[in-house]
Amino acid sequence: MNNSQIFPNIGRFFLVALVQLLLFKQIAIMLGVYYNILVWPIFILLLPIQMGTPLIVLLGFLSGLAIDLLYGSPGLHASAGTFAGFVRPFVLRAFEPKGGFSGKEPIAAPAYFGWSWYIQVTAVFSLLFLFWFFSIDAFTFFYFGTIALKTLSSWALSMIFIVIFTFLVNPKN
Repeated sequence: MNNSQIFPNIGRFFLVALVQLLLFKQIAIMLGVYYNILVWPIFILLLPIQMGTPLIVLLGFLSGLAIDLLYGSPGLHASAGTFAGFVRPFVLRAFEPKGGFSGKEPIAAPAYFGWSWYIQVTAVFSLLFLFWFFSIDAFTFFYFGTIALKTLSSWALSMIFIVIFTFLVNPKN
């Protein structure tokens, strides 16, 4: 990863972390436990496509740890961020264009693949992330119905705000 890729990713993380803390954490407090709007994982999805999985997993852990510090939730976001870093290559591979990624598209953004592709990838990625997040939060599958309800309700709200965030920021590198 060169300097032209480092700075946009650092800026993107700080922006998404700030929005997550100042806006979405407050909304979640008002709405209750079934509605957590989590947009910060978009940082992990928008890392360079050619970046190696070990580095993505490490960045997922570190970004999750930073969010944990802001939320006061020791380890929950770090675990989910690590999982997101691990699952990201599988999601991208599942939606890989027929000819493969050419290398001309630095990140998995609508500017390179279109909105339809981006929304599909983001939907699957976010759903997996949120399911893991709420599973670790409950720490048992005894509450599978509650986990599923929290996952789906949070996923619907998170997707709306992820699309709005992506539209406003328009990431290209």
